[in-house]
Amino acid sequence: MGAGTDDIRGKNGRGRPQVKDWIGRTFGSLTVVAYDGKRGGKHYWRCRCRCGGEAVVNQSNLQDGHTRSCGCLSNPAGTRHFVEGTCIESIRSRKVSASNKSGIRGVYQNKRTGRWAAQITFQGKTRYLGSFDSLKEAAEARAKAEQVFEEFLKRYGGPAQAARAGQEAGEALYGDIAALMALQIESSKLQKA
Repeated sequence: MGAGTDDIRGKNGRGRPQVKDWIGRTFGSLTVVAYDGKRGGKHYWRCRCRCGGEAVVNQSNLQDGHTRSCGCLSNPAGTRHFVEGTCIESIRSRKVSASNKSGIRGVYQNKRTGRWAAQITFQGKTRYLGSFDSLKEAAEARAKAEQVFEEFLKRYGGPAQAARAGQEAGEALYGDIAALMALQIESSKLQKA
C-alpha cells in the first residue's frame, strides 16, 4: 500500500490484517458512522444507535456481537419516559402480570382475610384503595382510580410530551395527587358504610 493509504486501511507491511471498512454497516441496533482510531491495540468505531444515542465500540465487540446498542438494550429504563415519578409506558400498558390471579392490574385477594384489595401506584407512591367483599367492587375502585392515569396521559402521553413534561410539571403534580387522595378517602368511606 502506498503513502496515500486511507486512515482506516492502515499499512499492511508487517503481515497484519487491514482494518475493516465498516462505515454504513449495522450490528444489532448500531450503525457504524466513522472510524475512531486505534487505542490499546484495538480499533474503535463511532456508531449511532436506533434510539438516537451514540457509542464508540471496539471492532471485536461489534464483530462478535458483544455490543449491540449504545446501552439502551441493557438498560430498558433508559428508554422509558419518566415524568413526575411515573413511567408513561407502564401506565399506558394494560398488560396484567402472569402472577396476577385476579386478572385485573392492582387488584389482589388477601390470603389472610379472603377479601379483595385494590391499590394503585402513581408518581412513585402506592395508594391502598380499600378492601372489598367482591372482585367486582375492587375492580370498580381500581378503574375509578385509573381515571387519574387518563388525565395524566392526555398531558404527557407521548415521548414528545414526556420530554416537555419535566419543565412543565409544577402545579399538575399537586392536582393529580389531590385527585388520587380524594379517591382514596372516598374508597375508605365506602368501606365503612
